[in-house]
Amino acid sequence: MSLSTAKTILRTSYSMHFTVAINKFHTSFPIYLDQKWRAVRNLTKNPNTTGPLVNLSDYSFKDNKPVPYASRQLKRIQKHQEYMRKIIKLVGEIDFAVERHNRLLKEKEEQEQKILDSQLKPKGVLPIINQ
Repeated sequence: MSLSTAKTILRTSYSMHFTVAINKFHTSFPIYLDQKWRAVRNLTKNPNTTGPLVNLSDYSFKDNKPVPYASRQLKRIQKHQEYMRKIIKLVGEIDFAVERHNRLLKEKEEQEQKILDSQLKPKGVLPIINQ
């Protein structure tokens, strides 16, 4: 079997199921799922990334003591915590930048007003106004 035929994508008729044959290994990719159907129902593109089978524990104890994490669940939790730390840090930096920009604009306006006030002082004797 040649390399070009080994890398062909096979499609069954009237189905959205695709299979890729590479070196006699058959795999299906989530990208070849019916994405329109999944988008209409607000589902994720890859059904294997979320859901109760991925996020929940495999079993529970009757006395409600904690269950050890499943495979890669701790890494997934740590990854999400790291995302939250980064989000909080970046949002704080954006807030600081916005406040600094507003403060600099206000200081610039005050400086311009101070210059205008110092330049436009009346000179000489003030006119007498009828009381």
